Amino acid sequence: MTRGTRLLSIFLVAALSLGFLFRASAPAARDVAAELRRERGRLLEMKERAKKTASELTEALRKEKLSKGRVGELRARLKRQRSLLSRIDRKVSALNERLDRTEKAVRELEEARGQARTGLLSAEVVAFTGQRVDAGNPWDPSARERERYFMRLRLAADAEGVARITRARERKEEELSGIERQVAVTERKRTQEKKVGETLLSRQMEERSRLAGIEREKKRKQKELKSLRAKIARMEAVVSRVERQVKERERRARKGAQDDAARKAAEAPRRFASLSGGLSAPLPGKVVSRFGRQHDPTFDVTIENRGVEIEAPSGASVKSVGNGEVAFAGAVSGFGNVLIVQHGGGLFSVYGRMETFLVKQGETVRKGTVVGRLPESPSGKSVLYLELRAGGTAVDPASAMSLDR
Repeated sequence: MTRGTRLLSIFLVAALSLGFLFRASAPAARDVAAELRRERGRLLEMKERAKKTASELTEALRKEKLSKGRVGELRARLKRQRSLLSRIDRKVSALNERLDRTEKAVRELEEARGQARTGLLSAEVVAFTGQRVDAGNPWDPSARERERYFMRLRLAADAEGVARITRARERKEEELSGIERQVAVTERKRTQEKKVGETLLSRQMEERSRLAGIEREKKRKQKELKSLRAKIARMEAVVSRVERQVKERERRARKGAQDDAARKAAEAPRRFASLSGGLSAPLPGKVVSRFGRQHDPTFDVTIENRGVEIEAPSGASVKSVGNGEVAFAGAVSGFGNVLIVQHGGGLFSVYGRMETFLVKQGETVRKGTVVGRLPESPSGKSVLYLELRAGGTAVDPASAMSLDR
């Protein structure tokens, strides 16, 4: 059977079987399908919410990781700051020790300077006293000169010692002033670093608080996601159950339809045999393509034939197989001119590949009435396509009438 044959069969099924497609179970099936669509819609909505919650949880985890990194960085900076403060404290302690030692040295120099001044004053007193004592002794000038000479030496030495002690004291005072300046600078730096440390500590506490908030948000999102997943699992179970129920109903419906089709196919020949006046072949000829599944050796394919093809002489007359009324007369792609006769009770006969019609739509015909002719062919042979339908079911024409002559 050609592709056109299958198209004609589909056309006939649609035209003749429209009333059999809607069974009593259709409203229930529609209700179940609507319920299934609603459940699927809710499931998709819950899945979208789960995706959104998972995305928010991922963002919370990212923020948590970032905050942990910031806390770690602040801890490292705080550790370095504390180490710097420790070094500054040690330096301050060292400077304080140097300051104590320098102040002690200055005090010792002050004492030495005082003692030197006291000795110098004593020497001056002795020197001037000697001058006063020897002033009335003009007979021993050498002795007096010698005493004055040694006294001048001693005074010069004492004066040099005092000057040396004074210079040392000035150096120590300068060193003490430098140490004091260093201590002041170090104290200012220590104060600044302490403030920086306090700022870092405050920021660390803020980050810890923020991290704790993120942790709480993460736990809440995890709980919400877990709840959503549980709801989705329950919804999927409901949808799966409804789908199984729908599939089972569809399977039962298909099985019922198949059983009905098989029953109708078995009853169809008897229905045609019960027609008033019976049935007769549309024309004498040879059946070249039979009803049902047929294997095509040329293309090595299996074809489902809904009718038969009868080879007859070119231009042969085509007769109605039984009493009825012309329901259709026109061209169908792949079949040429097609005539359909309605015999009543849902029974139809279809004639295809005709050249001309001798009847028109709506006209009443009797069994054996010539309804058209086959086309002329150079080979002298033409083919008529014949199909019988009972309630939308294709029936083997050979089971209802004798065809080969």
